[in-house]
Order: sequence, then C-alpha cells, then structure tokens
Amino acid sequence: MDLKWEYKELVESFIEDYYSYKQNNMSDRESLARTYNEYETLLNQGEMEKAVIEILYGEFLLKQSKVLITAKEKTKEELLSLDFTKLRTELTDDEVKELISRRDNIVLRLDEKPLDFCSEARWYYQEINENVKKFFESLSFENEYAGQVVNHVLKRFERDCRNTMSENITIKVTLAELLINKGINAQEELNNILSELKQFNMEDVGQQLSEEEKEDLARRIKSLLINI
Repeated sequence: MDLKWEYKELVESFIEDYYSYKQNNMSDRESLARTYNEYETLLNQGEMEKAVIEILYGEFLLKQSKVLITAKEKTKEELLSLDFTKLRTELTDDEVKELISRRDNIVLRLDEKPLDFCSEARWYYQEINENVKKFFESLSFENEYAGQVVNHVLKRFERDCRNTMSENITIKVTLAELLINKGINAQEELNNILSELKQFNMEDVGQQLSEEEKEDLARRIKSLLINI
C-alpha cells in the first residue's frame, strides 16, 4: 500500500475488504477491526487517505449495535482533527462538502450509540442470536438426521464458540430454543447443551454482556432447564 491511492479507489477498496471479512463469517466488530488494521499505515500518507479511512471506519462503527468506548473516543478525536483545507487540493468542492457532512453525522450519532466496555472483538448478543437463527433456517432438513443439523450449526459457529464465553453460551441457548420450538428430535445433542448450561456461571462472561443482556440470557437458560 505504498502507492498513492485515488479517492474513489480507496473508498471501494476499504468497503470491499470489510465485506470480504464479513463473508468469512466474522462479526461486524472483528471485520471492521481487521479492515482498519490493513489500512492503518495509510493514515500518515496524506489528509485524503486519513479522511477516507477514518470516515469509513466511523460509518461502519455506527452500524454496530454497540461501540467500544475507546473506539468512540479515538474516532471522534481523529475525525475532529481532519484538516479539510488540505483536502481541497486533492478533491472537488462537492467531495469535500460530502466528507464534512459525513464526518459531522458520525460525530453526532456516536453519542447516541450504546457503549461496549469489553475489549474482546466478538459478536454482540442480539447479532449472534440473529445469525444463529438465520443459519439454522437456511438448512435443509430433508434426508438429514437431527444430530447432523446440530453438528452443522456448531461447526458453522465453532470459531465463535471458542472465542468468548458469551458467544459460546448464547449460541448454545439459541440452538436449544430452535430445536425445541421446531420439534426437532435431537435429544442426545440437546442433553449435551443442557448439561453445559447447568454448569454455566454468568460471572464468567464479565463485561462481554450488558446487565440487561445477562438478565435476558439468564431468563432463557432458566426456561430451558425448567421446561425440559
């Protein structure tokens, strides 16, 4: 990335790399972190490069359900330090005006986002719930043993189950709920999940979940253990 980038080329490249990570089954937060790391060396190459990278980063940050508090503070600081006067030598007036408008929108909306205080890159609670359900619904149950369905789901989210306790337990709870609600007879696999839930200690998730999320997860686990 030592060559000089054109404005539109840099925009397209950043976005393409972000969605490439997403297609590799990474969370929004990890996809953005990895993309930003790839382009970090460009930040000192010029004001245009810095503006494009920081603004795109900020816009993708807004798409997340939460924002890491340190990321919020750093992003606002970087955005407010942009020198748009320098940009006028590289970009058209319309392009500069657009970037200023986008910068201002990010700075304003970042203050409205729920904060994350855990430094671990991971799927957020509602996001992993939705992704497990989406993947589960995409499976074809024809000519499949119930146990194979469970294995497909656990294989798809194997990396996430190993990543953090919050992801592991949320995936298992969501999967157990789906099996029960769909009336899928996978008792052995379901028993394995329930055994894990019985040993689970909510304190192990630390700040990976908010207090409200912990309460919701605890309610769901209690319901599973009582009704089965």
